[in-house]
Amino acid sequence: MDEDPIDAFKVLSLATSTTRRVLTAQVAGVGSEGADATAERFDDVEVAQPAGLMASPALTATTEALAVRRGDELIALFLIDKGANVQAVEAGETRLYGAGTQNATTVIRLRSNGAIDITSANNGAINISAHGTGDVVVNGGSKRIAREEDALNVGTLVATAGPYPVLFTYAAGTAGVPAVAPPGGVALAGVLTTGTGAARFKG
Repeated sequence: MDEDPIDAFKVLSLATSTTRRVLTAQVAGVGSEGADATAERFDDVEVAQPAGLMASPALTATTEALAVRRGDELIALFLIDKGANVQAVEAGETRLYGAGTQNATTVIRLRSNGAIDITSANNGAINISAHGTGDVVVNGGSKRIAREEDALNVGTLVATAGPYPVLFTYAAGTAGVPAVAPPGGVALAGVLTTGTGAARFKG
């Protein structure tokens, strides 16, 4: 049985389709620089990507496609770039890293010790958004996180006048509905002041 040969090609350009979930490449025979007129070329080569993953890497002079021939058609099985930034992956680690030149150090690491590290690059934010009524839950928590400028229920204060010095009675705030001013008293309220809390953790 004849086998389709697998060859390496230099990637000249990449394009993400706006009508289909596919990445296509223009490729040329590896080592053909300076001989463009005779280089074997293929246009609109589909790049095979696993379900659930879509990436369009930044092209460098060392970006190659390992592709299989199917008749006159070429299909890129995957892209490689051995000349890109080194990824120091530890034994037993699984890593997802940015495929661009500016975000190569943006990584998600499943560490060999069971830890998970998420790191952004170039002052990039880490955004987590739950759709609709979904929650973002940390460590299985079930209570809401207070933010700066959120309202506080700090209880009530009642002053009772009599033959003796004025007596102040304080009732601490409780969870649930805001405090209601009792007869002869006031409900204490407030907000978390701006600038409090973790400066780089937003809710």
